[in-house]
Amino acid sequence: MKNFFFFALLIASSTFFAQDTISAGQAKDYIGMPKFVKGKVVSVKAASEGKTTNYINIEKPYPNSVFTVVMSNSYLEKQHLVLQDLNQKIICVKGKITTYKEDPKQTPQIFNPESIVVLTK
Repeated sequence: MKNFFFFALLIASSTFFAQDTISAGQAKDYIGMPKFVKGKVVSVKAASEGKTTNYINIEKPYPNSVFTVVMSNSYLEKQHLVLQDLNQKIICVKGKITTYKEDPKQTPQIFNPESIVVLTK
């Protein structure tokens, strides 16, 4: 009976996760909402000297990026992330989808996401 309950709970949680997961291309339709965004990392840009902002571009490289994950240096250090290790991997990022300066013409982004999960090595 315990196994059945555990299995049912596992199925229910995976269904819930799947409903909140969107592709990078769908992110523009969910601005202002918390979601899981899944996609392939195609380029990364580390903060240059004197700067503190890092970028992960999903599906297409800058300037044609479909979705961007934006992180501060302190966030990267806190999460023990190495940007170059994420290149060409599929990731799932959780957070509120926004745009730069709340401009709807800008690429959708998540700033300092709640979590980043690497789905492929």
